[in-house]
Amino acid sequence: MDDHMLAWAAGFFDGEGWAAAKERGVQARINQAGHDGVPEVLVKFRRIVGVGRLKGPVLEEGKQPLYYWEATSRPDLARVAELIGPWLCPVKRAELESALGRALAPVVWPGSMSQELAWAGGFFDGEGSTFLAKHRTHTNHFVPVLYVPQSAEIGTAPELLRLRAAVAVGTISGIRRPHAPGRPYRRWRVFVVAQVQLALHLLWPFLGEVKRQQARRVMQLIHSQPDLPRGNPAFGVAGARYCLRGHDKWNARLRPFKGRGRNEEDPHNDLRQCLWCVREDARARRNKRR
Repeated sequence: MDDHMLAWAAGFFDGEGWAAAKERGVQARINQAGHDGVPEVLVKFRRIVGVGRLKGPVLEEGKQPLYYWEATSRPDLARVAELIGPWLCPVKRAELESALGRALAPVVWPGSMSQELAWAGGFFDGEGSTFLAKHRTHTNHFVPVLYVPQSAEIGTAPELLRLRAAVAVGTISGIRRPHAPGRPYRRWRVFVVAQVQLALHLLWPFLGEVKRQQARRVMQLIHSQPDLPRGNPAFGVAGARYCLRGHDKWNARLRPFKGRGRNEEDPHNDLRQCLWCVREDARARRNKRR
């Protein structure tokens, strides 16, 4: 079996699966809702691991039909652990080890870039979503958001750290505490258009059709919007030497500029504001308080 397929299956299990020992044996399961029959991601996972059964639908009023993959024999679960165990993150590895009562084969990740993206694609198929959010300052304008939540007993879930490392974009939020019985969680999010496009480009070969269609609808609307003007017109033309009050921004500095942090990436960042205006406005505020 190709390592990329195993990495994808491990990512999908990291997102949606669980395993546990039962009174009469063992059980592993992956739930997935779908309107159009058994979701393709469950069929794909079953094809990769080669064991287990696909069941459903489970019908409940007000909810989508629920389908699931399930393995309830020790040989089947041992087969799953043998195939995807080396690619799993710590939480689901520990569940499989506890259910089987033995250690799994050593981890083999991080692998190559494409293997880690395959894992990320499976994880996003299980936990991720692409949706539209309202722009903070422009009415009737939207921004795209890639979103993956994950809870952890302590700190940041290793799945989120691995996902961010694989695609090299996005931020992980601080902890959020939902109402009981929900567990505290953090979110990996991407909401800059260029970064959303990059992340989707990297994940695309490994995503299922449902998440692809979701992303297509979002990006079609984003690309149909007019581009927003950049910068604040009140500050004058971006990069201009003279501000709107006529000050020479290039010669406004009293001491040599010493950049901090990201100024190496954008060495002329200090010229984006007029220091004469900054000093005059600060002086006016001080005089007003007197």
